[in-house]
Amino acid sequence: MTADQREEPGVERALGAPPEAWWAGLGGLVGGVLLIVSGLGLLLWGFLGRSDSSVPLIYQAAKIVAVGLVVIGTTLVARRRASSRRPEAETEPASPS
Repeated sequence: MTADQREEPGVERALGAPPEAWWAGLGGLVGGVLLIVSGLGLLLWGFLGRSDSSVPLIYQAAKIVAVGLVVIGTTLVARRRASSRRPEAETEPASPS
């Protein structure tokens, strides 16, 4: 396969690469919240000692919570940037505080 063929749309799926993360279809906020809630549940499971390997479980749960926070943060930053680039935002007068 040449480099030009790889750049064509739809080739990624033919190569077997997943199109996107599973939470991307839910939206950034819902997916991030779902990751955080599941990570916190896993943390609680590890702290209560329900698992034999609680230290690695707590570490993995903390990583899940961190990914959820990053997903939510990047979604909120992208929304704020998109709203600040609207033409209406430039024409509105600044209100005195």
